Amino acid sequence: MRKIRSNSIEQSTPQLRWASEGQIEEIHLASLEVLERTGVKVDHPEALQLLKDAGCIVNEHRVRIPSWLVDECIRLAPSKIVVANRNGKRVMPLEKNRTYFGTGSDLPFTVDLETGERRRSTKKDVELACRVMDYLPNYDFVMSYAIASDQSAKVSDLHQLEAMISNTIKPIIVTAHDEINMRAQLEMAVLVAGGKEELRKNPFLVLYSEPISPLVHTNDGIAKMFACFEYGVPVVYTPGVLSGATTPVTKAGTIVLMNAEALAGVVMAQLKQKGAPIIIGGGATPMDMRSTTTLYGSPETMMNYAIMTQLSQFYGIPNFTEAGCVNSSVPDAQAGMEAGTGILMAQLMGANLVHDVGYLEGGKTGSLPFLTMCNDFMDAARYMGGGTRIDEETLAVDVIDEVGPGGNYLAHTHTYEHFRQEIWTPKQFNRSFWETWEEQGSKTVADNSAELAKEIVATHTPEPLDEKIRTGLNEIIAATERVK
Repeated sequence: MRKIRSNSIEQSTPQLRWASEGQIEEIHLASLEVLERTGVKVDHPEALQLLKDAGCIVNEHRVRIPSWLVDECIRLAPSKIVVANRNGKRVMPLEKNRTYFGTGSDLPFTVDLETGERRRSTKKDVELACRVMDYLPNYDFVMSYAIASDQSAKVSDLHQLEAMISNTIKPIIVTAHDEINMRAQLEMAVLVAGGKEELRKNPFLVLYSEPISPLVHTNDGIAKMFACFEYGVPVVYTPGVLSGATTPVTKAGTIVLMNAEALAGVVMAQLKQKGAPIIIGGGATPMDMRSTTTLYGSPETMMNYAIMTQLSQFYGIPNFTEAGCVNSSVPDAQAGMEAGTGILMAQLMGANLVHDVGYLEGGKTGSLPFLTMCNDFMDAARYMGGGTRIDEETLAVDVIDEVGPGGNYLAHTHTYEHFRQEIWTPKQFNRSFWETWEEQGSKTVADNSAELAKEIVATHTPEPLDEKIRTGLNEIIAATERVK
Protein backbone atom coordinates (compact mmCIF):
# COMPACT_ATOMS: atom_id res chain seq x y z
CA MET A 1 0.00 0.00 0.00
CA ARG A 2 1.26 3.50 -0.85
CA LYS A 3 1.96 5.47 2.32
CA ILE A 4 0.67 9.03 2.31
CA ARG A 5 3.29 11.45 3.62
CA SER A 6 2.03 14.15 5.92
CA ASN A 7 4.08 15.64 8.73
CA SER A 8 1.56 18.33 9.64
CA ILE A 9 -2.05 19.35 9.24
CA GLU A 10 -2.68 20.94 5.84
CA GLN A 11 -5.69 23.27 5.71
CA SER A 12 -5.77 25.98 3.09
CA THR A 13 -8.09 28.93 3.70
CA PRO A 14 -10.36 29.48 0.66
CA GLN A 15 -10.07 32.96 -0.83
CA LEU A 16 -12.38 34.81 -3.19
CA ARG A 17 -10.79 37.19 -5.69
CA TRP A 18 -13.28 39.11 -7.83
CA ALA A 19 -10.90 41.17 -9.97
CA SER A 20 -7.49 40.52 -11.47
CA GLU A 21 -4.36 42.26 -10.22
CA GLY A 22 -4.33 44.31 -13.40
CA GLN A 23 -7.91 45.46 -12.87
CA ILE A 24 -7.19 46.45 -9.27
CA GLU A 25 -4.21 48.50 -10.41
CA GLU A 26 -6.37 50.13 -13.11
CA ILE A 27 -8.94 51.18 -10.48
CA HIS A 28 -6.15 52.56 -8.30
CA LEU A 29 -4.71 54.65 -11.14
CA ALA A 30 -8.18 55.94 -12.07
CA SER A 31 -8.71 56.96 -8.42
CA LEU A 32 -5.42 58.87 -8.44
CA GLU A 33 -6.53 60.65 -11.62
CA VAL A 34 -9.77 61.74 -9.94
CA LEU A 35 -7.89 63.14 -6.94
CA GLU A 36 -5.33 64.95 -9.11
CA ARG A 37 -7.67 66.24 -11.84
CA THR A 38 -11.07 66.71 -10.17
CA GLY A 39 -9.99 66.89 -6.55
CA VAL A 40 -12.18 67.01 -3.45
CA LYS A 41 -13.95 69.64 -1.38
CA VAL A 42 -12.60 70.00 2.17
CA ASP A 43 -14.47 72.10 4.73
CA HIS A 44 -12.07 71.69 7.69
CA PRO A 45 -9.59 74.60 8.10
CA GLU A 46 -6.75 72.60 9.67
CA ALA A 47 -7.05 69.84 7.06
CA LEU A 48 -6.97 72.44 4.29
CA GLN A 49 -3.76 73.94 5.67
CA LEU A 50 -2.15 70.51 6.09
CA LEU A 51 -2.98 69.64 2.48
CA LYS A 52 -1.66 72.95 1.17
CA ASP A 53 1.58 72.63 3.15
CA ALA A 54 2.05 69.08 1.81
CA GLY A 55 2.01 70.24 -1.82
CA CYS A 56 -1.65 70.01 -2.84
CA ILE A 57 -3.24 72.62 -5.10
CA VAL A 58 -5.80 74.40 -2.91
CA ASN A 59 -8.34 76.83 -4.34
CA GLU A 60 -10.59 77.95 -1.49
CA HIS A 61 -12.14 74.60 -0.40
CA ARG A 62 -11.26 72.66 -3.57
CA VAL A 63 -8.17 70.48 -3.16
CA ARG A 64 -6.32 68.59 -5.86
CA ILE A 65 -4.06 65.91 -4.41
CA PRO A 66 -0.97 64.77 -6.34
CA SER A 67 -0.54 61.03 -6.82
CA TRP A 68 2.91 60.96 -5.20
CA LEU A 69 1.41 62.28 -1.96
CA VAL A 70 -1.31 59.62 -2.00
CA ASP A 71 1.29 56.89 -2.48
CA GLU A 72 3.40 58.29 0.35
CA CYS A 73 0.45 58.41 2.76
CA ILE A 74 -0.63 54.87 1.87
CA ARG A 75 2.82 53.70 2.96
CA LEU A 76 2.47 55.59 6.26
CA ALA A 77 -0.92 54.10 7.14
CA PRO A 78 -0.71 51.05 9.46
CA SER A 79 -1.35 47.65 7.89
CA LYS A 80 -2.43 46.24 11.26
CA ILE A 81 -4.75 47.81 13.82
CA VAL A 82 -5.55 45.93 17.02
CA VAL A 83 -8.83 46.61 18.83
CA ALA A 84 -9.39 45.52 22.42
CA ASN A 85 -12.51 44.68 24.39
CA ARG A 86 -13.87 46.63 27.35
CA ASN A 87 -11.46 44.84 29.69
CA GLY A 88 -8.39 45.83 27.67
CA LYS A 89 -7.84 42.42 26.09
CA ARG A 90 -6.64 42.74 22.49
CA VAL A 91 -9.18 40.62 20.63
CA MET A 92 -9.48 42.03 17.08
CA PRO A 93 -6.22 42.30 15.11
CA LEU A 94 -7.38 43.93 11.87
CA GLU A 95 -5.04 42.65 9.21
CA LYS A 96 -5.17 40.77 5.94
CA ASN A 97 -7.80 38.00 5.77
CA ARG A 98 -8.95 38.26 9.40
CA THR A 99 -12.72 38.68 9.35
CA TYR A 100 -14.89 40.04 12.17
CA PHE A 101 -18.66 40.48 12.17
CA GLY A 102 -20.95 42.96 13.92
CA THR A 103 -24.14 44.94 13.52
CA GLY A 104 -24.61 48.43 12.21
CA SER A 105 -25.90 51.47 14.11
CA ASP A 106 -28.79 53.88 14.35
CA LEU A 107 -31.82 51.94 13.12
CA PRO A 108 -34.90 54.17 13.53
CA PHE A 109 -37.32 51.24 13.87
CA THR A 110 -37.40 47.97 15.81
CA VAL A 111 -39.68 44.93 15.57
CA ASP A 112 -40.83 44.48 19.16
CA LEU A 113 -39.72 41.10 20.51
CA GLU A 114 -42.97 40.50 22.40
CA THR A 115 -45.66 42.02 20.17
CA GLY A 116 -44.02 41.66 16.73
CA GLU A 117 -45.03 45.24 15.94
CA ARG A 118 -42.70 47.67 14.18
CA ARG A 119 -42.17 50.78 16.32
CA ARG A 120 -39.68 53.57 16.99
CA SER A 121 -36.40 52.39 18.50
CA THR A 122 -35.44 53.32 22.06
CA LYS A 123 -32.40 53.13 24.32
CA LYS A 124 -33.77 49.87 25.71
CA ASP A 125 -33.50 48.37 22.22
CA VAL A 126 -29.79 49.26 22.16
CA GLU A 127 -29.37 47.56 25.54
CA LEU A 128 -31.20 44.39 24.48
CA ALA A 129 -29.37 44.14 21.15
CA CYS A 130 -26.01 44.40 22.93
CA ARG A 131 -27.00 41.72 25.42
CA VAL A 132 -27.93 39.40 22.55
CA MET A 133 -24.66 40.14 20.75
CA ASP A 134 -22.69 39.74 23.96
CA TYR A 135 -24.09 36.20 24.22
CA LEU A 136 -23.86 35.09 20.58
CA PRO A 137 -20.31 33.94 19.72
CA ASN A 138 -20.17 35.02 16.08
CA TYR A 139 -20.67 38.72 16.80
CA ASP A 140 -17.15 40.04 17.34
CA PHE A 141 -17.99 43.73 17.80
CA VAL A 142 -21.10 45.80 18.37
CA MET A 143 -22.67 48.94 17.01
CA SER A 144 -25.79 50.42 18.57
CA TYR A 145 -28.23 48.69 16.16
CA ALA A 146 -30.94 51.16 17.30
CA ILE A 147 -31.41 54.89 17.90
CA ALA A 148 -32.12 55.99 21.46
CA SER A 149 -35.02 58.11 20.22
CA ASP A 150 -36.55 58.33 23.70
CA GLN A 151 -33.53 60.33 24.94
CA SER A 152 -32.52 63.91 24.26
CA ALA A 153 -31.64 64.25 20.59
CA LYS A 154 -28.65 66.42 21.56
CA VAL A 155 -26.91 63.50 23.29
CA SER A 156 -28.70 60.38 22.02
CA ASP A 157 -25.39 59.09 20.64
CA LEU A 158 -23.87 59.31 24.14
CA HIS A 159 -26.79 57.37 25.59
CA GLN A 160 -26.22 54.72 22.94
CA LEU A 161 -22.57 54.42 23.92
CA GLU A 162 -23.49 54.12 27.60
CA ALA A 163 -25.96 51.36 26.73
CA MET A 164 -23.32 49.51 24.70
CA ILE A 165 -20.61 49.80 27.36
CA SER A 166 -23.02 48.60 30.05
CA ASN A 167 -24.30 45.56 28.15
CA THR A 168 -21.29 43.96 26.49
CA ILE A 169 -17.54 43.66 26.91
CA LYS A 170 -17.03 43.32 23.13
CA PRO A 171 -15.32 46.05 21.04
CA ILE A 172 -17.56 48.97 20.12
CA ILE A 173 -17.90 51.05 16.96
CA VAL A 174 -19.67 54.36 17.49
CA THR A 175 -21.17 57.21 15.53
CA ALA A 176 -21.16 60.77 16.88
CA HIS A 177 -23.38 63.77 16.15
CA ASP A 178 -20.48 66.22 16.05
CA GLU A 179 -17.02 66.96 17.45
CA ILE A 180 -18.37 67.98 20.87
CA ASN A 181 -20.15 64.64 21.30
CA MET A 182 -17.16 62.76 19.91
CA ARG A 183 -14.93 64.27 22.56
CA ALA A 184 -17.50 63.35 25.20
CA GLN A 185 -17.46 59.77 23.94
CA LEU A 186 -13.68 59.78 24.15
CA GLU A 187 -13.94 60.94 27.77
CA MET A 188 -16.32 58.07 28.42
CA ALA A 189 -13.86 55.63 26.85
CA VAL A 190 -10.98 57.03 28.94
CA LEU A 191 -13.06 56.50 32.08
CA VAL A 192 -13.76 52.87 31.18
CA ALA A 193 -10.19 52.13 30.06
CA GLY A 194 -8.66 53.59 33.20
CA GLY A 195 -6.85 56.52 31.63
CA LYS A 196 -5.92 58.08 28.29
CA GLU A 197 -2.72 56.11 27.92
CA GLU A 198 -4.51 52.84 28.68
CA LEU A 199 -7.04 53.67 25.98
CA ARG A 200 -4.24 54.52 23.57
CA LYS A 201 -2.50 51.19 24.24
CA ASN A 202 -5.66 49.08 24.00
CA PRO A 203 -8.48 51.00 22.32
CA PHE A 204 -11.87 49.28 22.66
CA LEU A 205 -13.61 52.09 20.79
CA VAL A 206 -13.62 52.77 17.03
CA LEU A 207 -15.27 55.76 15.35
CA TYR A 208 -17.36 55.46 12.20
CA SER A 209 -17.20 58.72 10.18
CA GLU A 210 -17.60 59.42 6.50
CA PRO A 211 -17.30 61.97 3.70
CA ILE A 212 -20.39 63.04 1.77
CA SER A 213 -20.44 61.69 -1.76
CA PRO A 214 -19.54 62.89 -4.24
CA LEU A 215 -16.12 64.07 -3.05
CA VAL A 216 -17.06 66.31 -0.08
CA HIS A 217 -15.18 66.05 3.22
CA THR A 218 -17.11 67.88 5.90
CA ASN A 219 -15.86 69.89 8.85
CA ASP A 220 -17.61 67.59 11.34
CA GLY A 221 -16.46 64.37 9.68
CA ILE A 222 -12.80 65.41 9.72
CA ALA A 223 -12.97 67.02 13.18
CA LYS A 224 -14.31 63.82 14.72
CA MET A 225 -11.57 61.82 13.01
CA PHE A 226 -8.79 64.17 14.15
CA ALA A 227 -10.11 64.10 17.74
CA CYS A 228 -9.88 60.32 17.82
CA PHE A 229 -6.28 60.31 16.64
CA GLU A 230 -5.35 62.41 19.68
CA TYR A 231 -6.40 59.43 21.81
CA GLY A 232 -5.03 56.68 19.57
CA VAL A 233 -8.57 55.59 18.74
CA PRO A 234 -8.97 53.99 15.28
CA VAL A 235 -11.28 55.62 12.75
CA VAL A 236 -13.38 54.04 10.05
CA TYR A 237 -13.47 56.79 7.41
CA THR A 238 -15.46 55.41 4.54
CA PRO A 239 -17.95 56.75 2.01
CA GLY A 240 -21.54 55.54 1.89
CA VAL A 241 -22.94 55.95 -1.60
CA LEU A 242 -25.88 55.29 -3.91
CA SER A 243 -24.73 54.14 -7.34
CA GLY A 244 -26.57 56.13 -9.98
CA ALA A 245 -27.31 58.95 -7.52
CA THR A 246 -24.14 59.99 -5.70
CA THR A 247 -21.70 58.01 -7.89
CA PRO A 248 -21.70 56.85 -11.50
CA VAL A 249 -24.18 54.01 -12.05
CA THR A 250 -21.51 51.64 -13.31
CA LYS A 251 -19.95 49.37 -10.72
CA ALA A 252 -16.42 50.33 -11.78
CA GLY A 253 -17.24 54.04 -11.67
CA THR A 254 -18.80 53.65 -8.23
CA ILE A 255 -15.66 52.00 -6.91
CA VAL A 256 -13.33 54.59 -8.45
CA LEU A 257 -15.17 57.49 -6.83
CA MET A 258 -15.47 55.72 -3.46
CA ASN A 259 -11.82 54.77 -3.52
CA ALA A 260 -10.81 58.34 -4.33
CA GLU A 261 -12.82 59.56 -1.33
CA ALA A 262 -11.28 56.93 0.94
CA LEU A 263 -7.75 57.71 -0.22
CA ALA A 264 -8.31 61.43 0.42
CA GLY A 265 -9.20 60.40 3.98
CA VAL A 266 -5.97 58.42 4.24
CA VAL A 267 -3.98 61.45 3.11
CA MET A 268 -5.60 63.80 5.64
CA ALA A 269 -5.19 61.24 8.42
CA GLN A 270 -1.48 60.73 7.79
CA LEU A 271 -0.81 64.46 7.38
CA LYS A 272 -2.45 64.99 10.77
CA GLN A 273 -0.47 62.20 12.41
CA LYS A 274 1.93 59.72 10.81
CA GLY A 275 0.72 56.20 11.37
CA ALA A 276 -2.80 57.36 12.30
CA PRO A 277 -5.01 54.23 12.59
CA ILE A 278 -7.42 54.63 9.68
CA ILE A 279 -9.71 51.98 8.20
CA ILE A 280 -11.06 52.29 4.65
CA GLY A 281 -13.80 50.67 2.59
CA GLY A 282 -17.36 51.88 2.38
CA GLY A 283 -21.00 51.25 1.67
CA ALA A 284 -21.24 50.61 -2.07
CA THR A 285 -24.97 50.16 -2.64
CA PRO A 286 -26.87 50.90 -5.84
CA MET A 287 -30.17 52.79 -5.89
CA ASP A 288 -33.30 51.09 -7.19
CA MET A 289 -34.29 53.34 -10.10
CA ARG A 290 -37.98 52.47 -9.63
CA SER A 291 -38.33 53.24 -5.93
CA THR A 292 -35.06 55.06 -4.93
CA THR A 293 -34.50 52.30 -2.35
CA THR A 294 -30.96 51.57 -1.16
CA LEU A 295 -30.26 48.01 -2.36
CA TYR A 296 -28.36 46.52 0.56
CA GLY A 297 -28.94 42.89 -0.31
CA SER A 298 -28.41 43.06 -4.06
CA PRO A 299 -25.76 41.11 -5.99
CA GLU A 300 -24.27 44.37 -7.28
CA THR A 301 -23.58 45.48 -3.72
CA MET A 302 -21.74 42.27 -2.90
CA MET A 303 -19.73 42.51 -6.12
CA ASN A 304 -18.69 46.06 -5.22
CA TYR A 305 -17.61 44.99 -1.74
CA ALA A 306 -15.51 42.20 -3.16
CA ILE A 307 -13.46 44.67 -5.18
CA MET A 308 -13.32 47.27 -2.38
CA THR A 309 -11.88 44.58 -0.13
CA GLN A 310 -9.28 43.65 -2.72
CA LEU A 311 -8.30 47.32 -2.99
CA SER A 312 -7.74 47.59 0.76
CA GLN A 313 -5.60 44.45 0.63
CA PHE A 314 -3.70 45.95 -2.32
CA TYR A 315 -2.92 48.99 -0.13
CA GLY A 316 -2.31 46.94 3.00
CA ILE A 317 -4.86 49.00 4.98
CA PRO A 318 -7.62 47.38 7.10
CA ASN A 319 -11.09 47.66 5.62
CA PHE A 320 -14.70 48.16 6.68
CA THR A 321 -17.53 46.66 4.68
CA GLU A 322 -20.98 45.21 5.21
CA ALA A 323 -22.95 41.98 4.92
CA GLY A 324 -26.01 40.40 6.47
CA CYS A 325 -28.06 43.50 5.69
CA VAL A 326 -31.16 42.90 3.61
CA ASN A 327 -33.98 44.67 1.82
CA SER A 328 -36.61 42.24 3.07
CA SER A 329 -38.87 43.72 5.75
CA VAL A 330 -39.03 40.50 7.78
CA PRO A 331 -36.68 37.53 8.44
CA ASP A 332 -38.03 35.43 5.56
CA ALA A 333 -36.55 33.42 2.69
CA GLN A 334 -35.46 36.60 0.90
CA ALA A 335 -33.71 37.83 4.04
CA GLY A 336 -31.96 34.48 4.44
CA MET A 337 -30.70 34.50 0.87
CA GLU A 338 -29.52 38.13 0.95
CA ALA A 339 -27.87 37.86 4.36
CA GLY A 340 -26.33 34.43 3.87
CA THR A 341 -24.81 35.22 0.48
CA GLY A 342 -23.26 38.47 1.67
CA ILE A 343 -21.87 36.97 4.87
CA LEU A 344 -20.28 34.07 3.03
CA MET A 345 -18.72 36.38 0.45
CA ALA A 346 -17.31 38.66 3.16
CA GLN A 347 -15.73 35.66 4.90
CA LEU A 348 -14.20 34.30 1.70
CA MET A 349 -12.96 37.77 0.66
CA GLY A 350 -11.08 38.13 3.93
CA ALA A 351 -12.81 41.42 4.75
CA ASN A 352 -11.87 42.83 8.17
CA LEU A 353 -14.73 44.68 9.86
CA VAL A 354 -18.05 43.46 8.44
CA HIS A 355 -20.92 45.50 9.84
CA ASP A 356 -24.69 45.88 9.38
CA VAL A 357 -25.39 42.22 10.12
CA GLY A 358 -29.07 41.93 11.06
CA TYR A 359 -30.39 44.99 9.21
CA LEU A 360 -33.89 44.64 7.76
CA GLU A 361 -35.77 46.88 5.32
CA GLY A 362 -32.68 48.32 3.69
CA GLY A 363 -31.19 49.56 6.96
CA LYS A 364 -34.30 50.96 8.63
CA THR A 365 -35.49 48.19 10.96
CA GLY A 366 -33.92 45.92 13.57
CA SER A 367 -35.06 42.53 14.86
CA LEU A 368 -33.49 40.52 17.69
CA PRO A 369 -34.67 37.21 16.17
CA PHE A 370 -32.95 38.15 12.92
CA LEU A 371 -29.75 38.79 14.89
CA THR A 372 -29.90 35.26 16.30
CA MET A 373 -30.66 33.83 12.86
CA CYS A 374 -27.65 35.59 11.37
CA ASN A 375 -25.46 34.04 14.06
CA ASP A 376 -25.97 30.68 12.33
CA PHE A 377 -25.27 32.23 8.92
CA MET A 378 -21.95 33.59 10.22
CA ASP A 379 -21.14 30.28 11.89
CA ALA A 380 -21.62 28.42 8.60
CA ALA A 381 -19.56 30.99 6.68
CA ARG A 382 -16.72 30.71 9.16
CA TYR A 383 -16.86 26.93 8.96
CA MET A 384 -16.55 27.09 5.16
CA GLY A 385 -13.91 29.80 5.39
CA GLY A 386 -11.77 27.51 7.51
CA GLY A 387 -11.17 25.30 4.49
CA THR A 388 -10.91 21.53 4.25
CA ARG A 389 -8.35 19.70 6.35
CA ILE A 390 -6.35 17.35 4.14
CA ASP A 391 -3.80 15.08 5.78
CA GLU A 392 -3.18 11.40 6.41
CA GLU A 393 -5.86 11.21 9.10
CA THR A 394 -8.63 12.86 7.07
CA LEU A 395 -7.80 11.16 3.76
CA ALA A 396 -8.64 7.97 5.67
CA VAL A 397 -7.08 5.50 3.23
CA ASP A 398 -6.42 2.96 6.00
CA VAL A 399 -10.01 3.29 7.22
CA ILE A 400 -11.37 2.72 3.72
CA ASP A 401 -9.24 -0.40 3.48
CA GLU A 402 -10.43 -1.68 6.89
CA VAL A 403 -14.13 -1.22 6.10
CA GLY A 404 -13.79 -2.58 2.57
CA PRO A 405 -16.45 -3.01 -0.13
CA GLY A 406 -20.00 -3.32 1.18
CA GLY A 407 -19.17 -2.25 4.77
CA ASN A 408 -20.26 0.85 6.65
CA TYR A 409 -18.53 3.56 8.62
CA LEU A 410 -21.16 4.32 11.25
CA ALA A 411 -19.61 2.15 13.97
CA HIS A 412 -15.98 2.86 13.07
CA THR A 413 -13.96 4.80 15.64
CA HIS A 414 -12.74 7.15 12.89
CA THR A 415 -16.31 8.41 12.44
CA TYR A 416 -16.78 8.92 16.17
CA GLU A 417 -13.50 10.81 16.43
CA HIS A 418 -14.17 13.20 13.55
CA PHE A 419 -17.88 13.70 12.87
CA ARG A 420 -18.23 16.73 15.17
CA GLN A 421 -15.52 18.58 13.29
CA GLU A 422 -16.37 17.32 9.80
CA ILE A 423 -20.15 17.91 9.89
CA TRP A 424 -21.33 21.43 10.69
CA THR A 425 -24.21 21.59 13.14
CA PRO A 426 -26.53 24.64 13.12
CA LYS A 427 -28.21 25.91 16.26
CA GLN A 428 -31.60 26.87 14.80
CA PHE A 429 -32.11 25.19 11.43
CA ASN A 430 -34.50 22.29 10.98
CA ARG A 431 -32.92 19.02 9.80
CA SER A 432 -35.56 16.57 11.09
CA PHE A 433 -37.85 14.20 9.24
CA TRP A 434 -41.30 15.67 8.59
CA GLU A 435 -42.98 13.60 11.33
CA THR A 436 -40.39 14.59 13.93
CA TRP A 437 -40.67 18.22 12.88
CA GLU A 438 -44.45 18.09 13.38
CA GLU A 439 -44.09 16.41 16.77
CA GLN A 440 -41.74 19.20 17.86
CA GLY A 441 -44.27 21.89 16.99
CA SER A 442 -43.67 22.47 13.25
CA LYS A 443 -41.37 25.37 14.09
CA THR A 444 -39.63 27.38 11.39
CA VAL A 445 -36.17 28.88 11.68
CA ALA A 446 -37.90 32.20 12.39
CA ASP A 447 -39.77 30.59 15.31
CA ASN A 448 -36.56 29.08 16.67
CA SER A 449 -34.74 32.40 16.32
CA ALA A 450 -37.45 34.28 18.21
CA GLU A 451 -37.36 31.70 21.02
CA LEU A 452 -33.58 31.99 21.32
CA ALA A 453 -33.74 35.79 21.37
CA LYS A 454 -36.31 35.72 24.18
CA GLU A 455 -34.24 33.19 26.11
CA ILE A 456 -31.09 35.34 25.86
CA VAL A 457 -32.93 38.48 26.94
CA ALA A 458 -34.47 36.64 29.89
CA THR A 459 -31.39 34.80 31.14
CA HIS A 460 -28.12 36.35 29.92
CA THR A 461 -26.42 38.88 32.19
CA PRO A 462 -23.37 40.59 30.66
CA GLU A 463 -20.28 41.14 32.78
CA PRO A 464 -21.30 44.02 35.05
CA LEU A 465 -19.79 47.48 34.80
CA ASP A 466 -18.36 49.07 37.93
CA GLU A 467 -21.01 51.33 39.47
CA LYS A 468 -18.57 54.24 39.78
CA ILE A 469 -17.85 54.04 36.07
CA ARG A 470 -21.57 53.86 35.26
CA THR A 471 -22.14 56.97 37.38
CA GLY A 472 -19.24 58.72 35.66
CA LEU A 473 -20.61 57.93 32.21
CA ASN A 474 -23.96 59.47 33.09
CA GLU A 475 -22.24 62.56 34.50
CA ILE A 476 -20.38 63.06 31.19
CA ILE A 477 -23.67 62.73 29.29
CA ALA A 478 -25.40 65.27 31.54
CA ALA A 479 -22.48 67.72 31.31
CA THR A 480 -22.44 67.50 27.49
CA GLU A 481 -26.18 68.10 27.30
CA ARG A 482 -25.81 71.23 29.44
CA VAL A 483 -23.13 72.56 27.09
CA LYS A 484 -25.36 72.06 24.07
